[in-house]
Amino acid sequence: MNYAHLKYLFFVTKPYSFSILEPIQDAIAESNSGVVQWFSASSATNYSCPGDQLKSNEEVLNYDPDAVLVPGNIVPNFWPGLKVQIFHGLDEEVKGFYNITGFFDLYCTTGPVMTEKFSAIAMQKKHFLVRETGWPKLDPVYKNEWGFSNQKDQLIKQYKLNPELPVILYAPTFPPKYTSAPDLLDAIKKLKSVKYNWIIKFHSLMDESIQEKYKQLENENLRVVDELNILPIMAGSDIMITDTSSVAYEFLTFNRPLITYQALARKDKGINIQSPTELSSAIERSLNSPKEFLSNRKSCLQDIHPYSDGNSSNRILKEIVGILVNGLQNDLKQKPKNILRKYQIRKIISKSQE
Repeated sequence: MNYAHLKYLFFVTKPYSFSILEPIQDAIAESNSGVVQWFSASSATNYSCPGDQLKSNEEVLNYDPDAVLVPGNIVPNFWPGLKVQIFHGLDEEVKGFYNITGFFDLYCTTGPVMTEKFSAIAMQKKHFLVRETGWPKLDPVYKNEWGFSNQKDQLIKQYKLNPELPVILYAPTFPPKYTSAPDLLDAIKKLKSVKYNWIIKFHSLMDESIQEKYKQLENENLRVVDELNILPIMAGSDIMITDTSSVAYEFLTFNRPLITYQALARKDKGINIQSPTELSSAIERSLNSPKEFLSNRKSCLQDIHPYSDGNSSNRILKEIVGILVNGLQNDLKQKPKNILRKYQIRKIISKSQE
């Protein structure tokens, strides 16, 4: 194995995963430290891939990757290579974030809170390693690839919005139990023609009937958009409104006002409203006092993502190389059998090849 030039495979099942892994692909190219192939399955197959793509299980086996990087919960156990969990979000707003699927050799955590919890589980299970690296998706943010003024101008031009008005991004989560979309519909309807620009960005799994109701609200001040990467929209927004979605934590990196609806964790990271009737006053409060929760935002980021150097991708690559060089994966205990899940994964891979 040539540790100076490894073969990486990026496995994605959700369309939003592309933007999580692309900075790692860029870091590999910049350092000339390896080659990258992608494999898309499930709903990700409906979107164009940002790199060279493998199309079958046979092609993966012939490629023989040294490491398989995944921002999701599953990975084919029958593929070669170190299985690396990159994560699809930053924090555990809802239950299930710390469920161990038993497929990964390495968990690349984003900050001390996540590291502490996964390390405790690793000590017990002994079939995976934990390394704190930061989250690669945020590398472009900290490298200042999107300036606020320029990006706001771009959003206004792209979506034909009013250049005199602030931009509000609304990005709710999708599970029916946690989403704010039905509750806030009427409140946003009342505010859509007031003194704000609205950009509505739904999760790809949001109920289509709810999406349609918001699309019916579209006018010169409100747009429902379908971009895969939400970060450029965040970069040009004055405020973001969400609920229990992990995008709340992504938005903290821009250090701008955040409004949450019935958040379950870290409720002081912004204005956390309990009723749709509070939305209008929360927006005005945020616009008038954008620095009100400044210290809370910084404190939260210290817990979940303290890295502001834009080098999380490089840290991930360094940890992968270090583990492979020292053969640490060979000391791990045998993983659980997971017979049913392994069968389901084979079906997913088989379907992606049709």
